Amino acid sequence: FIKMLSKNLLEKESSLMEMAYDTVRKRTADALMKLYGTYSEGSGPAKFEVSRADLASMVGTATESVIRMLSEFKKDGFIKIEGSTIHVMDPEKLGSIRF
Repeated sequence: FIKMLSKNLLEKESSLMEMAYDTVRKRTADALMKLYGTYSEGSGPAKFEVSRADLASMVGTATESVIRMLSEFKKDGFIKIEGSTIHVMDPEKLGSIRF
């Protein structure tokens, strides 16, 4: 039980450190990659439906900031957007965002 609790605490601490020190761009890319990992069936493109507000909550920022990042990622060819559906077109490049 203590090992499980300790592991959970370390994961939460890591998550808080990322939210505190990573850029909105990096956090948005990380959130999209987590969703990609959940919904993809391999290493190619995948799609999932998520509201901008839910994504902003995952990222820990304002909805407007997430919308701005999604627009940048779309312009860069990392994603395609159709309504509330996001298609991850280039997971390798999206996952390699560092800042």
